[in-house]
Amino acid sequence: MTVAALVVQLMSAGGAGAQGEQTAGRQQGDPGSISTNLSALKGEVSSLSERFKAARERRRLQAEKEKQEWEREPKAPARPGRE
Repeated sequence: MTVAALVVQLMSAGGAGAQGEQTAGRQQGDPGSISTNLSALKGEVSSLSERFKAARERRRLQAEKEKQEWEREPKAPARPGRE
């Protein structure tokens, strides 16, 4: 969701240093290129979303593995006088 908001903000601002290109595109009024760019952008957002989900799942699995390793380690008794 935040990536989509960033993309919308960049598109409305004309992108980074692309003012001349944006103005030229608006003057041409080519709806085909706009829909093509929008489709490509949607594809990128979908790809990023899938990569994010995969990374989140890897982190979850790693945390679960570390938790299991932690639970398997023998617990050393606390020394008297130290906490």
